[in-house]
Amino acid sequence: MRAARWTPAALWRRWVVAASAPFDARLLGLVRIAAALCIVVDLGLAGILGLVDDLWTPFEQGGISKIQDRSLWADEYLGEATGPVLYGVSLVGMVSVALGIGGRPVQLLAILAYAQLGHLYPPGDRGVDRILRTALLILLFSRAHQSLSLGRWLRGRPQLTEATAAVPWVLRLFLVDVYLSAGVSKLMTTSAWLEWRPWPVLYRILADPMAGRIDPVLASEVMWLWTLGGFLTVALELSAPLLLTRWAVPWALVGVGLHLGIAATMHLGMFAWGMLSLYPVVLGPWAIRRLRERRERREREAARERPGPEATDDASAAPS
Repeated sequence: MRAARWTPAALWRRWVVAASAPFDARLLGLVRIAAALCIVVDLGLAGILGLVDDLWTPFEQGGISKIQDRSLWADEYLGEATGPVLYGVSLVGMVSVALGIGGRPVQLLAILAYAQLGHLYPPGDRGVDRILRTALLILLFSRAHQSLSLGRWLRGRPQLTEATAAVPWVLRLFLVDVYLSAGVSKLMTTSAWLEWRPWPVLYRILADPMAGRIDPVLASEVMWLWTLGGFLTVALELSAPLLLTRWAVPWALVGVGLHLGIAATMHLGMFAWGMLSLYPVVLGPWAIRRLRERRERREREAARERPGPEATDDASAAPS
């Protein structure tokens, strides 16, 4: 009987039931806003630093990247204006996505322009850029653009508050793929992550002057901490399939701690915040449930402390 639970038909039925369950659409809207804002801030900083022309200009027109991805096609139509145009479309498009203006067409255009920026300057197209583009693509198959939307508010339309759990489950599967790939990649690159060495891998990463924030001298006093940190990092990434089980919330809480630690100890741009922008699909339902339970508990306590109608009548009938 237990084997029957893992037949293709049984697995499909379980998927249909899980994907058809109700899900708070505002959480999908929150993911849309957070992911788009991470990109907006990242692009905005590049503009403030005056790097747009240097990073996103074709090499033939004076750009610094001699290698452009073969998937780049925008330069054939835009020529020397390729970088500034793609940058502007990406920035304005992602602002619109965050505000919920323009719906799916604007979101798709922003994703395509942002992808072309990555093809124009491949060294700057980091893993987090591809992760956020993929997450926003997945959201296109939901109605996330109809929740927490300024556009719908301006048109006097109601905000979407309920959706099905299909897209949130796909986002969970995507997170499993991201973390599992990272863990496997670490072990395929070097076995030092799981070895007790004088100079742990995590210490060398965090003490790197190009990316790390920690003082290498002070940090060298607690080498055991970085060794254990490396063990825990790999363990967390390889255990990512727990996101598909009842242990998803504890795993995600540890993941939040991991990314906050990365933000505090490393200069990695929007990486930590970009990854955390996807966590509402896991932690959101749990947080909402906890807040609702707390509110209901307070209401029950207030009702017990409030005098009943009999006590009120007795008090009013008592002689003065």
